[in-house]
Amino acid sequence: MKKKAYYAYIVLLLLAFLSHIQGAGFIGHFLPVYLLAAPIVLQRKIRFSFSVKGLLLGLSASLVILAPFYLIMPTAGRAGADITARFIMTQLLAVALPEEVFFRGFLQEALGNTVKAALLSSGLFSLAHLPAFIFQHDVYALLTFFPSLVMGFLYLRSANILPPVIFHFFCNVLFLGFML
Repeated sequence: MKKKAYYAYIVLLLLAFLSHIQGAGFIGHFLPVYLLAAPIVLQRKIRFSFSVKGLLLGLSASLVILAPFYLIMPTAGRAGADITARFIMTQLLAVALPEEVFFRGFLQEALGNTVKAALLSSGLFSLAHLPAFIFQHDVYALLTFFPSLVMGFLYLRSANILPPVIFHFFCNVLFLGFML
């Protein structure tokens, strides 16, 4: 299964580069579909259960880790003008959920769901964000490794993608909605 997971990741990386070359377009809209479909096509069961424990784990990690970050960041740009219902739904359903299904539920699980697997999947997650740095000069794309580590360890602890999806969602909302 590791070999299939790596092949699926290489396809994802190619799609990510193509979407940035193309300027998002069709491939950019197709990426979330690929992230959700690849594990299904490769017959990998994704561990997802909606539970109070998983919900609380994701929310508490978000609060403990992201609240101090929010408090120490400069106040410029905190108006949150870009936070609309569409933005929130996009971040949840087209970004956080598909990326966590692929990187934690599929890739990290295929690598054994160990500390080593969490580190490796976080590195691959960061590498998948490299096109944003190369083509859009988004230096923040290089920092995705650190929140990805938290997501990886949330999955490692819970064996459920719900906690990392919640944390990923709040990272994106905080950063993209308030910090840019």
